[in-house]
Amino acid sequence: MAGGRGRKFVLTHHAPDTPVPGVTFVNALDEAVAAAKTAAGGKCVDVLGADVARQCLEAGVLDEILTFVTPVLLGDGVRLFDHPGGTNVKLERVRLDELPHTTSLWYRVTG
Repeated sequence: MAGGRGRKFVLTHHAPDTPVPGVTFVNALDEAVAAAKTAAGGKCVDVLGADVARQCLEAGVLDEILTFVTPVLLGDGVRLFDHPGGTNVKLERVRLDELPHTTSLWYRVTG
């Protein structure tokens, strides 16, 4: 998570032994979100990584989703919306940007 002014918060159960300048390691989602929001000072917090984004979505703390559609096959990965048993997440498209090699889709989480 990026919390503004270049500060980064990494959600992990295994923080490195040696500190990393500009990076705070946090082991609980609620702590990471709170710290990033405080550091952002009312501005946007970027959540990177499909698994962390999924956790934020399930916790109800994700306001918007930005996805990039690019004609490249990446192989294996973590599905952003993978939820065994299914769940309904209502999204409202806010913006669509088409560029030569990618399309970005902005969605607001509405319910």
